[in-house]
Amino acid sequence: MHVDNVIDFVAKKREREERQRAQDLERYVATQCNFQQPEKIDALVDEKIIEMKDHTLFLGFLSILKDEKIDPLDIFQDVFTLEPARFEMSYNMRWWSVVQLAFTFLTILKENEPHTYADFLGFSE
Repeated sequence: MHVDNVIDFVAKKREREERQRAQDLERYVATQCNFQQPEKIDALVDEKIIEMKDHTLFLGFLSILKDEKIDPLDIFQDVFTLEPARFEMSYNMRWWSVVQLAFTFLTILKENEPHTYADFLGFSE
């Protein structure tokens, strides 16, 4: 006897838990990560909870910003200051996708230019 459509309850439960974690993370970033609480952004950068995107994708995004005449610093600040719906209306880009790219930017910045990183988040030295 061969069964093709066996339900894998463990995999389904894992998928549901992963979806819930992703939704919780999005909600957390949308409500808690801002320049009034930069330490929360910094903690996510340090813990690498948001997966860093590959450099090719990141550089492609920067190229699109250049073509659209959008300053990368502006969009990476706005992703933490504007509400997601307002951000998407302003930039015509998916908020969560830009959040992920912003964390890639912040990770690179923190590793290579810690003073600029501190300035960006508004940490006083």
